[in-house]
Amino acid sequence: MRSTPAFLLIIALVAGTGCDRRGSAAIRKREMEGMTLSRLSSPASHPSSPVRNISLPHDEAFAPPGPGRDAFVTACVVCHSPRYITSQPPFSRAVWKGIVQKMIETYGAHITTTQAAEIVDYLATTNGVHRIGDEGE
Repeated sequence: MRSTPAFLLIIALVAGTGCDRRGSAAIRKREMEGMTLSRLSSPASHPSSPVRNISLPHDEAFAPPGPGRDAFVTACVVCHSPRYITSQPPFSRAVWKGIVQKMIETYGAHITTTQAAEIVDYLATTNGVHRIGDEGE
């Protein structure tokens, strides 16, 4: 009967761990002391568990000032974040014009012809190719 010693060992281990109902209830009671629930779900007011605060950085929308900014913010920021658009590589005026046209024709952006011209000017001015030898208009 090789299984009898193993069985007795398991029983001894379980009995020695203190897994009775009173012990478990007493442990739970100590853990719950000082914790209260309210209708407002306020944090526990237990000295060993202080309330912690975190501060997240404020990510201000980036749309530099310039002519056409209002048209850009009004029409483009409906679907895109300003930081997403202005973090694109510097494109030529022709590329920006194609992108704006694609937003109108393919994605149905509600942009008038006047707004489109203002937006292209704004994007070319704030995030266009300005270096000598780069692609122009």
